[in-house]
Amino acid sequence: MSRIDSLQTFVAVVRSRNFTSAADSLGVTPSAVSKQISGLEERLGVRLLNRTTRSVSPTEAGQMFYQHCENILESITEAEKLVTDFDITPRGRLRITAMSNFGRRELARMFTDFAQKYPDISFDLHISDRPLDIVKEGYDFALRLGSLEDSRLIAKPVAEQSIVICASKEYLERWGTPEKLEDLNTHRILIVANAEYARINWLRQFEKDHGFSLSSVERKLAVNDIDLVYEACLAGMGITALPTYIAERHLESGELVRLFPEVDIPVRSIKVVFPQNRYLANKSRAFLDFITAYFDDPSQSS
Repeated sequence: MSRIDSLQTFVAVVRSRNFTSAADSLGVTPSAVSKQISGLEERLGVRLLNRTTRSVSPTEAGQMFYQHCENILESITEAEKLVTDFDITPRGRLRITAMSNFGRRELARMFTDFAQKYPDISFDLHISDRPLDIVKEGYDFALRLGSLEDSRLIAKPVAEQSIVICASKEYLERWGTPEKLEDLNTHRILIVANAEYARINWLRQFEKDHGFSLSSVERKLAVNDIDLVYEACLAGMGITALPTYIAERHLESGELVRLFPEVDIPVRSIKVVFPQNRYLANKSRAFLDFITAYFDDPSQSS
């Protein structure tokens, strides 16, 4: 263990750039730290640290050694966690964030089923359309749509978000049913302003793909909340594009009518995103396995 102790001491010194601060963090004396570092350098036959009266900094060799030491100590910590958590019932608190265009109803059903299956796990669910740094802000998971550009994160696709264009039966009875895309020029359109598919802007995408111009579309409602657009559509306010997981049951009941079924809107991938750690606690592994199974077959999640 003395070799591991010397690695821990060396890492503490490089991080704090000071023998006294490193000693405080390790709960030993500065002289003990100095002795450990000197012994380590003697054993390796290389100077690892540049020392001045005010600070300490790693040499080129010391910087290389430090990076390897960090990996070694992290692997030891992970091994200890794996043994400690082995065969223990998942428990604890998860912090999860999701964007509102995921759909609050779907989230409510999913977390209800999760809570029933894992009663010892509690969770804080944060709905936000503001881009969040989940590592910095301490979230275990994020539910997101679209691409991922942060190399610190892992994104696991768990489902696809298909979009349908629809309107309520009452709206169509009052304003008529558009037979071709050009007819949308005379209809009221509801826009989810912050949604991933709205950033592409499905109206503009139709213009590009189908060669017509929407010159005078009345955007009756543009709002950054998918549930409000959904309720407005059900109430007969206009035509919109909704994820199938929101619209499906209303299409089946006839409350909503699908328009232009021949028109394809790009499918978006729903991803569960989490920090790029090699070790996942039991509670995190339980959630990751659950959400994957949930979207494969929601009826089997509980």
